[in-house]
Amino acid sequence: MSSTIPVTFIEPDGSEKQVQAEIGLSLMVTAQDHQIEGIAALCNGCCSCGTCHIELETAVLNQIPGQYSGETQVLKNLTHVSSSSRLACQVIVTDKLANIRVRVKSS
Repeated sequence: MSSTIPVTFIEPDGSEKQVQAEIGLSLMVTAQDHQIEGIAALCNGCCSCGTCHIELETAVLNQIPGQYSGETQVLKNLTHVSSSSRLACQVIVTDKLANIRVRVKSS
């Protein structure tokens, strides 16, 4: 039996949806499993398309590994990128992320 944590996604229209995220999977998989609007994931998590662009709260960024060079390159090609931007395919759910709020930036 897998463990889950609560995660709240803020969809592009501003609506919020709290879901149970399975520990060990990416936020992208979580979003797809729960039909979160704005996460197209066209490359299926290969970190090449940028269609799973999200923003995380600054405190959360300190709880997860930093961007690797491939993610940084993809983010450079997107609009509306901030210092809190990440790709959901590159953020793995851990118990440290319980109750985080994830703002979806893709549309």
